[in-house]
Amino acid sequence: MKFMRYLLALFFIFYFFVGIAYAQSVQNPQVFIQNMVTSLQAQIDGRQAELEHNPKKLYAIIRTTVMPDVDINHMAGLALGPKWRRATPAQQQEFVNGFGLLLTKTYANAILTITDYQITVNPLRGNGWESSQYVNVNGAVVSRSNGQHSNLTYYLERSGNGWKIYDLAVEGVSFLKNYQSQFQSFNDMNALLAKIDALNKGTSAND
Repeated sequence: MKFMRYLLALFFIFYFFVGIAYAQSVQNPQVFIQNMVTSLQAQIDGRQAELEHNPKKLYAIIRTTVMPDVDINHMAGLALGPKWRRATPAQQQEFVNGFGLLLTKTYANAILTITDYQITVNPLRGNGWESSQYVNVNGAVVSRSNGQHSNLTYYLERSGNGWKIYDLAVEGVSFLKNYQSQFQSFNDMNALLAKIDALNKGTSAND
C-alpha cells in the first residue's frame, strides 16, 4: 500500500508540474497579435503609392504575414454553417481556397485606405488566457494625424501553444458574421462558389 501511495503521489506531482510548464509555454495572445501587426506595418509603411499601383504586392505581403495566423478552415466552416457539412470534400477545399483569397483581398483593400493610421493592441488583464481555448484581444486603428480611432477585436482560438485568428470585428461589426449573412442566401453550393470566384475577380479595380 505504501508503494502504491508513493506511485500515485509521483503521478500527481508529475502532471501538476507538466500542467504548469504547459501553461507557462503558451504564447501571450496580445504579444501574438502585436507581433503580427508590427510585422505588417513594417512592410507597408511608406509604400502606399507602390501598393496602390500594384495591389498584388500587398496581397503577397498579407498572404505571408497575416494569413498563416488565420484559421481559414475554421472560419470557412463557421461562415457556411450547415452548408459546410453538406458540401463534398472537393467543394469544401474550393471554398477554403476562394474564401482565403477573398479575405486576403478584402483585408488588403481595407489597409490601403488607412495608411495614415497606427494599429494599437491592448494588453490583456490577468492570466486567464493561459488556460483558455478562446480569447478576445482588443485594440484600435488610430489616426496619426487627428487621434480619431475605431475599435478592433481579434477573436483567437488556441492552436497548440499558440493562437489562430478566426474572426475580426471593427466597431463591433464582425467580419465573419458579415460573410455569414451573405452566404445564407445561397442554397446551391456551386452557385456560392461561382459567386466567390466573381467577387475575387472584382474585389480590386486595379487587379
